[in-house]
Amino acid sequence: MSRLVRKLLTDTGPALAALLIVLMLLPVGARAQEAEGAWTGPEIMQEVFRRHEQFPYVYEEQTMVLMDEARNRDVRQCRRLTRAEPDGTVKFLLIFDAPAEIRGVALLAVRDPNGNTRSGVYLPAFGPEFKRPVGDGRRGHFLGTDFSIEDLTPELPNDFKYVRRLDRSLDGVEYFVVEARPKDEAVQRTTDYGLRRHLIQKDTLVITQTDFFDTRQRFVKRLTNYDLTPVRGESWRANMTVVYDEREKHRTLLKIDRRVYSRDYVPAEFFEPEYLLGNHHVVGAAVGQQVEEDAEKLLEQKFKEDASDS
Repeated sequence: MSRLVRKLLTDTGPALAALLIVLMLLPVGARAQEAEGAWTGPEIMQEVFRRHEQFPYVYEEQTMVLMDEARNRDVRQCRRLTRAEPDGTVKFLLIFDAPAEIRGVALLAVRDPNGNTRSGVYLPAFGPEFKRPVGDGRRGHFLGTDFSIEDLTPELPNDFKYVRRLDRSLDGVEYFVVEARPKDEAVQRTTDYGLRRHLIQKDTLVITQTDFFDTRQRFVKRLTNYDLTPVRGESWRANMTVVYDEREKHRTLLKIDRRVYSRDYVPAEFFEPEYLLGNHHVVGAAVGQQVEEDAEKLLEQKFKEDASDS
C-alpha cells in the first residue's frame, strides 16, 4: 500500500478515501467535463465576460450590407468607435462614410456607470442638431439595420438572470446553452427582449449565436458570429456578424475590415456633440466596386448556408 493511500485512509476514512482515489485516476478531460457539468448559468456567463471583456479603446472600419426578402442590397461603409472611461461610462460612436447620401450620419450613445443610456442621431442634411429617440434610445432598429443600440453595446450582467439549459452539439462542436431574462420590470422597460438564448462554444466560451424573443416569448431574430479570431490571451472577437430578422425577412451583414485597439484612435473629443456637429468626423470615402463585389459574395454564401440548414 502506497504512502499516499495510507495517508488518505488515515485522514479521511475508507469511503471518502476510495472516492478521492477514483477522482485522482480520472483523465484530466473527464475531470474538466465534470467541472463543466457543475457550472451554473451565472457562472458560465461570468467566465464569458471575464475572458472577452470589452477592451477600453476600440476602433473598427466596417462594411455593412442590408438585404430584404427580394435580395435588394444596400451597402454601407462605416467606422465604429468605442471608449470605456475609468468611471465605468461607455461611449459608442457609429459613423457612416458611404454611400454619399448618408455620409456623415452619426449615431452617438453614452451609457453611464448606472447603466442608463443616452443616444442621438446626427443627420447633416437636417442641420446641426441631434435627433433624440423616444425613451432611453436603446430599443428598436436604427437606420434601417437589424441592430438596436442595445445589441451593439456591452451587456450589464447585473441586469439579467441567467439560466443554463441542456448543452448542445452541432457539427462536432460542443456548446453551452444559457438563457438571459431581465431581472425585473425596470430592466424590462429598457429592452425589447423578454428572452435571449445564447449558444456558447465550450472550448473558447465565445457566444457564437443568440436568438432573441419578445416579451411574449415569440421569436424575433437571430444573431450569428463568424470568423472567430483570438486577439489577446483568452479573448476572441468575431470578424463577421449576421443578423436575420424573422418578422421583417430582412438581414444585416456586418464585416470587420480593420480593427485597432488603441487610445489614439478613439480620442475623447470624437465623442463630443460639438465635434460631430462641426462635421469634423466627415471623410470623403466612397463605396468602391470591390466592396460591392465582396459584399455580394458574402451574402450569397450566407443564403446557401441558410438553405442547407433549413
